Amino acid sequence: MRAVLAWLGRTGLLYLLLFAGIAFFVFAWPAVRGGLSGESLRHDAMSVEAVREQLAEDRQAAQAGLEARVAEAGTLGSEGLAERRGALVQERAAIDGELAEGGGWLDSIRPSRILARKRLQLRRAAVEAELAAIDLAREKDARQAAVTRATSALEEYRRIPTERAIAISRGLCRDATAELEAFDEREALDRAARQIFLLQRARLDSERRRTCDLAESRAATRERGLAARDAVIEARARLAEAQDILAAPLPDPAAGVSDTTLRDIALRALLALLAVLLIPFTIRVLFYYVFAPIVARGAPIRLAVPSGLGIVPQAEGGSRPTLSVTLAQGEELLVRQSYLQSSPAGADMRTQWLLSWGSVLTSLASGMAFLTRARGAGGTYGISAREDPFAEIARIDLPRGSALVMQPRALAAIVQPEGQPMPVRSRWRLFSLHAWLTFQLRYLVFHGPGALIVKGGRGVRIEPATGGRRFGQDQLVGFSAHTAYTVTRSETFLPYFFGREPLFRDRVADVDGAEPGILVIEEAPMAGRRKGVRAGLEGAFDAVLKAFGI
Repeated sequence: MRAVLAWLGRTGLLYLLLFAGIAFFVFAWPAVRGGLSGESLRHDAMSVEAVREQLAEDRQAAQAGLEARVAEAGTLGSEGLAERRGALVQERAAIDGELAEGGGWLDSIRPSRILARKRLQLRRAAVEAELAAIDLAREKDARQAAVTRATSALEEYRRIPTERAIAISRGLCRDATAELEAFDEREALDRAARQIFLLQRARLDSERRRTCDLAESRAATRERGLAARDAVIEARARLAEAQDILAAPLPDPAAGVSDTTLRDIALRALLALLAVLLIPFTIRVLFYYVFAPIVARGAPIRLAVPSGLGIVPQAEGGSRPTLSVTLAQGEELLVRQSYLQSSPAGADMRTQWLLSWGSVLTSLASGMAFLTRARGAGGTYGISAREDPFAEIARIDLPRGSALVMQPRALAAIVQPEGQPMPVRSRWRLFSLHAWLTFQLRYLVFHGPGALIVKGGRGVRIEPATGGRRFGQDQLVGFSAHTAYTVTRSETFLPYFFGREPLFRDRVADVDGAEPGILVIEEAPMAGRRKGVRAGLEGAFDAVLKAFGI
């Protein structure tokens, strides 16, 4: 319950801080600059649909006001129209100045700013429509004069020749032209006689000119008459427009409004926050009930053949702050210098540079380098962690034929036969899912005969692996090489669900038909370790070393 309340408190505090920050920069900061009012705060909570409905109402009201002002303009005299027009021009310039001002970062999604800008645009359109109506009203007299002039011009064309009359005249013109051409085609003597005695060609030519001129005159008269009539119709139409002034329809201000407002973004941000908070828990549920059981059924890690190891490592007495080690005939002690508390006077003690020359890097990285080698039957040596007040020491005997998987970092000393270094073999498990999940791809197996003296925070616990034992991954010090090493799902769901426990715990179990093995774990792995940034760097370095079994 305490963990649940702590999580709720942290989440609630995070939400309040986010809400306060957004509220300040969106509402309070513009208000400090004088950009918000109570009405603006109310508008900023509107949705896109509400903004569009409000703009539709504003357009309807602006259209009604425009029609009333246009109707009133028809009753004003020339002076009143001029005065009204000057005021509208000034208002249009002021609106253009406001529209030209740059907006804030959130003006395109804040409903209050969207409404303010769209209302300015709507007002400008109304001003333009009213100016057009006033200009139309001021042209009324000029249009009346244009009607009078067009009507006077039309009076000259009482009767406009019809197209049929023009066609008949043009036909007579063609006939007269044909008779003249026929006369010109006669014999020269005949033409001369007819011209001298009858004056026939002069008469024919005169008739042709008369009929053709009449046809062209009628066509020109019809064209001018029709143009005069069209001018009268157009002048009367323009006069009718000036006499019946109507307000132009205003444009729809909702066009171009963004589909997203501050309210929509706030709702989406809330959904995103919920997703961020819930997705880790959803993943944990899937991992616990789906992924973890699949992993647990995978093949375990076995580092030695059970039939080849008939003897199990032995441990007696448990761990203690100081351990006394007495060497038997033919034995030697390799101990870290910082763990050698006391030694007998006159003992044969020398320096051994590495635990094993076959594993130079492992010896250096695990600290098993620059060791003190002690020999001499019957000599008793005190082993203790002088620099770590929380560490305790335990001894694990490895008879011939036994093997123990051990992390070298936990070694404080080794007892082995003189001149016969304890065999240390490396085992890689690159294709095991359990190895990748524990982030340990390489294991070091120590073979007897000999004894391993190990250390651990607040003590080392040595348990039989009968029936299988579960433990925390950071507690592992070693286990019998013939046992089955796996990861298994954490026993309880809620502690893992709320982040109090890891998904997997390590497990060491006996193999059917083999001797029961042992498990070596550290009581308190974090006891005496550093905290802070330096501890984090050391922990990362330790994790890398663990992957290589060090």
